[in-house]
Amino acid sequence: MGAHRRRATTWRVLAGATAAALLLSGCGAKEAEPQAAQLPAAPPSSSPTEEQPVEVVGVADPDAFSVGEPSSPPEPGGGLYPVSEVYPVAHEGALEAPTLVRMALDNAVPSGTPVVVVTRATADAPWSYLDGDLDAGRRHVEFITSAVGEFGVLAMDRASVLAAVRDDLAGVAPPTAPTTAAAPCVGATAARKDGYTAESWKRETVSWCFGDLGEGRTLRLTNDRAVPVRVRVPGATAPETSGATTDDVPWDAWAAAVGTRGGTWLAPGRTATYDVELEPGATLLATATDDAAGRSVQALRSLSTTLAARLRAFGVEGAPAPRKLFADLLGERSCTRALGKDAAALLEGCAGEDALGALVPAASVLLAPVLDAPVLGRTLTEQLDRLADEAADVEQRIQVSRDEPTFEGLVGSYRGANRTLVVSESGVVTEKLASATGPVIDLTYRLSEVTGDAARRSATATLTAVRVGDPEMISGAVPQVGATGRFALERGVVTPPFLGTTYCTPSVAKKSCGS
Repeated sequence: MGAHRRRATTWRVLAGATAAALLLSGCGAKEAEPQAAQLPAAPPSSSPTEEQPVEVVGVADPDAFSVGEPSSPPEPGGGLYPVSEVYPVAHEGALEAPTLVRMALDNAVPSGTPVVVVTRATADAPWSYLDGDLDAGRRHVEFITSAVGEFGVLAMDRASVLAAVRDDLAGVAPPTAPTTAAAPCVGATAARKDGYTAESWKRETVSWCFGDLGEGRTLRLTNDRAVPVRVRVPGATAPETSGATTDDVPWDAWAAAVGTRGGTWLAPGRTATYDVELEPGATLLATATDDAAGRSVQALRSLSTTLAARLRAFGVEGAPAPRKLFADLLGERSCTRALGKDAAALLEGCAGEDALGALVPAASVLLAPVLDAPVLGRTLTEQLDRLADEAADVEQRIQVSRDEPTFEGLVGSYRGANRTLVVSESGVVTEKLASATGPVIDLTYRLSEVTGDAARRSATATLTAVRVGDPEMISGAVPQVGATGRFALERGVVTPPFLGTTYCTPSVAKKSCGS
């Protein structure tokens, strides 16, 4: 640092001589010798002026700084290489303001070479990184620091780094398809007997099951693909998804980032189960698709994997693993706002200082030449376009419907001794009991929820009208309007729910219905 101080002293001497010359120039005659001839000669230097490897520029007291002996620079690799030694810079007390420092390089670097300053407070502290500006001669780098410590300069072989980025992007493996089989489907036969039908068409994106899974009629959808899909089931509550995946993608962060608005985001291997209790004649349509937000998250996965690989190659201490960086970026608000937009918005929102720079401060300096290169935007645009073209191959529709009840097999007239029962085509039942002296009781009720087959059919009966003719002939309580019960027909014998009697078709022997 002694030579640096001698240079500062010389500057002060020259400054004082200049002031004296200006004062003399104001008192001389017009014929006086030119001003330059009156200046005293500068004092001879005891040694030739030497370029300082480290200069502190524009400070009030340069003597407060000192530069120690250099040491070997770090060699991180990954396309970064040292172009100066590491110099310790000390200051008497803390710096009062950010300070401009100028460092000489070992050799001139090629034009357009990105440079970065490495610094640390002490020899055992981790390196951090500062922006550096290369001068026109490409032999010096200037930077601003707010603290003293050790400083060195690294240059970047930009061409090799961008080639590595292209390889990284191309080498990001797609998510793996789940290997766990969906749970067996049960209850489908019983659902069909209740008038339900379920069908799927166009694609095979999710496996599905409609039936009785223990909690009533349900529709279960499981994503069998290697990428997530958006499931929409209008009229049904979006459920929590279940199931485990074996891939290293942070699916929970993924689902939280794209949100539940407009449906449920179903990750590979995950299952969503919807309650599907339909009224007769109702229909429910489920769709499984991808969308722009999901496609941009897939592109973000490639981007975060690539950037994490570059940070590790640069030797950044504490560089995040790809999965963690991906999950952390999905948690950044500026990044989630960019989902569903184009590649430029994705880079700005997810790889800018608000997101990536906040998570990994070194990234703002080290990755700037990478993020500014067209290769990233171009590659991400190509990926988003490809995913959009493939979107049509993802959509699948599953429709569940319930038929209007039909009373085929129940319609007809049934008789017993002193009693008749008639079922109309609309499911209205009239049941009449009489005695030798006249009517005893007449019931009217409506059938619904018909189940069964040709051998045995049943339905829910709801009593709508009661007329009593002879209460003394009625054993037990008189049925009340609104009462319900199960109406059954088996082998030509009808068993109504309200009066404890039976009715038969004409072809059935009288003994089946009593005399």
